[in-house]
Amino acid sequence: MIALPKAITFDCYGTLIDWESAVQRFFAQRLAAHNIEGMDARALQHRWEEIQFVSIQERYRPYREVLRDTMHMALDTVQVPYAEEDIEAFADSMGSWEPFSDTREAVLELQKYLKVVLITNTDNAIIAETQRTIGVTFDEIITAEQAGAYKPSHRGFMLARERLGLPVSDIWHAGFGFKYDIVPATELGYTTVWINRQGETRPVDVKETFLVGDMRTLVYVIKGIAASE
Repeated sequence: MIALPKAITFDCYGTLIDWESAVQRFFAQRLAAHNIEGMDARALQHRWEEIQFVSIQERYRPYREVLRDTMHMALDTVQVPYAEEDIEAFADSMGSWEPFSDTREAVLELQKYLKVVLITNTDNAIIAETQRTIGVTFDEIITAEQAGAYKPSHRGFMLARERLGLPVSDIWHAGFGFKYDIVPATELGYTTVWINRQGETRPVDVKETFLVGDMRTLVYVIKGIAASE
């Protein structure tokens, strides 16, 4: 029987925050501003994320720098014009990106049963603003800035374990980004929850422990386990 964990570590952007809509909106605005037709904002988002995934594994640098540099690369690759202030505005807006409708209520409900912790690929200042935007106080927040590395590096996971003082057996890890979150958490022996909000196809041959489509369903899973103990 699966035991109730003492903590769940979460990815933030794409899992709790509607990352996809915010990024696609930026690309759609750039395309509309220059009357560019025949390009899809969602496809551009995926292209940018591919560039970013490679970039963050090369070396650690502040996330605002990553945002600026990779957005330059993505727009240059598809020859979409932009002004430097567009890129700066994009980076500055991240902390105010909206949470999914179920995020706040689910986090507060989960905190009745266990600790809710973030392991996030961002800077301290950005996640502090995001925490205010969501309107909750997380039990712990681990950033790439603190770990000195971005997921899928294991360093953020190890730092979270150190701060929680818990073994892997007492922690679950949940996230939408399969390669960023589910793969490294599986490598480390975590019980994993793939919060597949977008109905994505599993990208690699790794199997999550639980598959849910939203945070509400995860709350039901936790409540069910708690009720059975």
